[in-house]
Amino acid sequence: MRYKMTKIAFLSEGRINILEILDGDTSPQLLNCMIADKYKEREREIRLKNEWKHSGAGAMFTGSYLPDMPDSDMMRLAITGLSKGVDERLIYAINFENGGGVYFKPIDQEELETPILVNMKTRFYELDINPSGNIAVSCAEGYFERHIALLKIEGNDLRIITEGDSSDCNPKWSKKDGDKLYYDSAGIAFDNAGNFAGYGPRSIYSLHTKTGDFEEILTGDKYDYSSPFEDKNGYLYYIRRPYKQSRDKMSFKDFVLAPFRILRAFGAMLDLFTRRYTGESLKTSGANPAKLDTKSPQQIFIDGNLYEADKILKENAAAGDKNPGYAPRSWELVKRTPEGEEQVVQKSVMSYMVTDAGIVYSNGKYIISDTGAVKVHLAGKICEV
Repeated sequence: MRYKMTKIAFLSEGRINILEILDGDTSPQLLNCMIADKYKEREREIRLKNEWKHSGAGAMFTGSYLPDMPDSDMMRLAITGLSKGVDERLIYAINFENGGGVYFKPIDQEELETPILVNMKTRFYELDINPSGNIAVSCAEGYFERHIALLKIEGNDLRIITEGDSSDCNPKWSKKDGDKLYYDSAGIAFDNAGNFAGYGPRSIYSLHTKTGDFEEILTGDKYDYSSPFEDKNGYLYYIRRPYKQSRDKMSFKDFVLAPFRILRAFGAMLDLFTRRYTGESLKTSGANPAKLDTKSPQQIFIDGNLYEADKILKENAAAGDKNPGYAPRSWELVKRTPEGEEQVVQKSVMSYMVTDAGIVYSNGKYIISDTGAVKVHLAGKICEV
């Protein structure tokens, strides 16, 4: 009898959604996060308590006036990692203003999450758990470096297992060997003054947590290799993207145009924020705004980078994609045999998972499986429930 998958969970703009993947008519349902709700409520109470200091004519006169920003607490709070847990529960990572935590999340909306670890100095990102109850998580205390750490399901201290000037992300336990961990990493470049200058190409590594064996699996100058997963037969899946080298030198033209680019970027940021929270654009010139679909983002953030969403959608549709998404077609899901042979499984892949029922992947706008495609909103990391 073939294994059947009925539900998946995915992240969208820092929130958890549940989707009945076998029912194409079912819309995603938001999974309420009580920890986040409590944090937001506490933030609102603090803001209201201190509102008199930053509002009114007196605050304008003293220069302490602050404009009201809708849902500004959500700008400092987001769920950043999601994985299938144990006992019909999910595990998620959430970041607050100065730190974060790892929690168990029951699927039942009325049950409170169980904390595994909360640390107000550390931020947590992608994570995964193996059958022995070891949680691997990407974490950071600064802005640029991330490292992989191990955490017991009982919630004891975090043990960092990678180091160096690097950004280590997307840890995933092997299904063939539950003690073998895969992850991707990018080196960090600094200029002569010691300032951050960008990331190098992202590579894939494996680390056996019992023997200490370390291996570089995939690396190169032309591509980023990310989101590795080894199935029970030893086949390695990963996402391959063209690598774009960041420039660390400013030309004379860049210097002259810098002020104008900063103003344009600031205006675009305000417009993006307004469209995200109100569905309306700050721009009123050009075509009649009443006839435009202002809720469709023209620009979106993916992994911290800004992309022209409408342009990518048009390019994917022109290439013949039945369900065009926000991920460029150059973002490929690749399957690699133990002998090193590679096969492109899908194009336009932002995230994916491999199960006994087949491959489910997201192109940002759709979650796609063998049973069809379901339209979602900015679908990021996905996992089985």
